[in-house]
Amino acid sequence: MKTKIILIVTILISSLSAQVRNADFEIHDRGELWETMKDNGTIGAPNPTNRFEYYPSMDWPGGPAQMNKDDQRSYSVGSGMWIGGKRSDGAVFFTENGPFNFVDNGTFQPIEKVNNFLESSSYNPAEAEQIITASWKTSENISVQRKSRVWSFPGFNNFVICEYTVTNNNAGAVNDVFIGFPNLIRPSYQDFVVHNGWGDDFNRTDEFVSYDSTRKMIFAWDDTPNFSIPGDIGNYFAAQNELRTTGYAGFSMLYADAASDNRPQPSNVFWAQLLNNERFFTIQSSTPQDLYNILNGTNKSLQAGTDERLTPFMLMSAGPYNMAPGASVKIVTAEAVNGLPLDKALLGLASQALLGKGLDSLKNSMDRAIKLFINNYRVSSVPPPSPDITTYSLPANKTIALTWSPLETSWVNPISGKSNFREYKIYRSDRSFIGPYTMIRRIDPKRPSDRTRYFNSETNKWIYEDQTISLGAGYFYAVTSMDSTGKESWLTNRNVTAITATRTAAENALNVKVFPNPFREVSGFPTAGTENQIVFSNLPAVCTIRIYTSSGELLRTLEHNNLNSGEEVWDQLTDARQRTSPGIYFYTVESTVGNAKGTIVIIK
Repeated sequence: MKTKIILIVTILISSLSAQVRNADFEIHDRGELWETMKDNGTIGAPNPTNRFEYYPSMDWPGGPAQMNKDDQRSYSVGSGMWIGGKRSDGAVFFTENGPFNFVDNGTFQPIEKVNNFLESSSYNPAEAEQIITASWKTSENISVQRKSRVWSFPGFNNFVICEYTVTNNNAGAVNDVFIGFPNLIRPSYQDFVVHNGWGDDFNRTDEFVSYDSTRKMIFAWDDTPNFSIPGDIGNYFAAQNELRTTGYAGFSMLYADAASDNRPQPSNVFWAQLLNNERFFTIQSSTPQDLYNILNGTNKSLQAGTDERLTPFMLMSAGPYNMAPGASVKIVTAEAVNGLPLDKALLGLASQALLGKGLDSLKNSMDRAIKLFINNYRVSSVPPPSPDITTYSLPANKTIALTWSPLETSWVNPISGKSNFREYKIYRSDRSFIGPYTMIRRIDPKRPSDRTRYFNSETNKWIYEDQTISLGAGYFYAVTSMDSTGKESWLTNRNVTAITATRTAAENALNVKVFPNPFREVSGFPTAGTENQIVFSNLPAVCTIRIYTSSGELLRTLEHNNLNSGEEVWDQLTDARQRTSPGIYFYTVESTVGNAKGTIVIIK
């Protein structure tokens, strides 16, 4: 009896140890769909040890990287990978890596992220803009490498392609191996964030699931729950008159090596009601044989109907494979989300009837993912890159300025070899990082009036000052580039936190900024009266700024005392009202919440 107790405790400790490891991860944050790739074979999902800490999980529109609870717009609770088969002695084995908290107690290599951005001088059009590689070995001595790829270009920025290589590292063969991808695609997960509890009981279960055999795509979309509460129904955020889930989400099997018996792939497509059935989908409460039967499709007793509202568990599998020692299997999957744009969502229930059009958008996105995979990840055309922008608030003018270095003189299309840059487009949102964005200005570098108004030849910078803002409002900006064929870049240069004409006071002095720095007499800003201004930003509400010469002589003392502003302007005058000379100057910021110091360079 004592031996049995020890054995049970040992198994329990082993199971728990597999669950509590915090996986390392990297985030795909380049396009419109953001996703968290973990080193243990799982994808997405919030931090399992802190339900209030969210990572992108089929997040569409995606971002920012640091999300508050109500920012999260994930279409998924998470996904994972199952591998089951038979050892050389005929015994069934099964390893579970998600989609729940349980992860097989294998070994995991450091996760790697490689950026191949369009704006880089070494950009390679034959590869994705962002690649994240995770490698691990299961407790059954089967190794897996997963390479996930994303792009930022419009039309290619709503999907993630994952390429898996599965290798048998055992001394003997493993047979009848099935490799599956369980997903908790759940568009109403957004409703959970907003309403604190959609999809947690049968009355509040409101997903539909279907399968598109042409694209080998299983997908889900959000419906209303089985009952309606006026002003508070699934997919509707009454407080903001916003449809929360305007998209369709799905995953496809783009490629799988031929099965040992040559059956069509995927070999199994399955979805089920998760409520009351979760115990059947994890090794903690089910047997390896039972899970293997679900994985390979011999047990479909829990298969849900196409017209059934679900809290869905979804699975797609490939196999069977007879794998000799050292043999590998390649499988390629893609996840995608697409639907109505955010400006339609903000029309509230008026857009409810338009939601069905989102399915066409999802299918178009998956078609592009399939075509890109067939083309070995080489895109046929690219837009010019978005410029690296700097955004300044100008307290004296109560305006916001954007500056960037010119691309039009140096950019050459790496595919066509043409220098056909056409214009910049400036976008602004007064709502959030994800938008919606409105184009507020086009700048044509070849138009003389635009060069006169917006280009500073001394600093070799484009400068745009937004004078159409409201005081106290926060704004997000992006600048895109477009070529003569109409190819336009994506909003990859958005400011993560809202900027106002006058920034609020900071909590401490840890992130004090000074701009422009270095300062050139002719640089200034494009509005009269600001030509000599140097701005201290991110200041605490009460602090003292002192400016010194390089030899230590105190030139100017500025007392900042403003609970509503974190900025102070120096007009480059000394305390004696004399203009400073070119040179290197030092500054200090002293406050009760911390101090800062730095250097200012003035060039005239």
